[in-house]
Amino acid sequence: MRKILFITIILVFVLTSCNLPTSKATPSVDIIATRVAGTMAASQTSAAAVQPTASLPTVALDTATPEPTATATTTPTATINPSDPKLTLGTPDFTFNAASSGNPFGLAGSPYEDESIRISHEVGGITFASKTINGGKRWRLSAPTPTNFYLEGTFNVITCSERDNYGLAMRVPTYSSTLGYFVGLSCDGSYIVDRIDDAGNGTNMISWTPDTNIKTGSGQVNRLGDMLINDSFKIYINGVKVKEFTDGTITTPGHGGAYISARGNPNFTVELQELLEWDQ
Repeated sequence: MRKILFITIILVFVLTSCNLPTSKATPSVDIIATRVAGTMAASQTSAAAVQPTASLPTVALDTATPEPTATATTTPTATINPSDPKLTLGTPDFTFNAASSGNPFGLAGSPYEDESIRISHEVGGITFASKTINGGKRWRLSAPTPTNFYLEGTFNVITCSERDNYGLAMRVPTYSSTLGYFVGLSCDGSYIVDRIDDAGNGTNMISWTPDTNIKTGSGQVNRLGDMLINDSFKIYINGVKVKEFTDGTITTPGHGGAYISARGNPNFTVELQELLEWDQ
């Protein structure tokens, strides 16, 4: 009798164990983000190392219908506003554009490529070409590490859809760090500000905010700038100040650079035509 009872108990345990969870739930693609960090000083010529993954759970997943690729035969240019900081700051402390010599992003002759993105140094600048959606923020950094600065990027949006976004990375302390501020523009005409900590946790500081100063759709050029002095942020879009706020979370020196994040168009492609930085 005891033997039969023991066998019965074992069978009950085996049968009920089939209903136990066998693994943790897989997080949705919306909370998975990866980054491309790594660059080299202008004097270096080989490609920089890249590091994988950081999470940013703060940007809502959107669906968007891809817009047609621009058919213009000339490269568009960004406008200049009389109140633009670029007009009064003098000579930049760091300059990257199509005429620049050296290899400040560590990409000349050696593009970076993985399953989600290809980043290459082309004739017109640094080309970020996504290969899939929801790969997260993918960025590339320049060499300078200022604390206080005005950083400005000129972006030629080649092809995009609504919430595909691109912009600036700031105060990233090392090429392998996840820490930093990220200010971006979307194809449908909104801007956003995110902060990622050194554990890869994301905080949405400014949620998607529509702004008429953003040129929308494919085949457009937008200039995005941020004046960051201590804890004070001033965001400029095409030379117009659109937002001012404070955040004292990241106060250490760090690299600046550019990023893209494909949200709707797997072929989202942006060219960084120019990146300028003025120490303040």
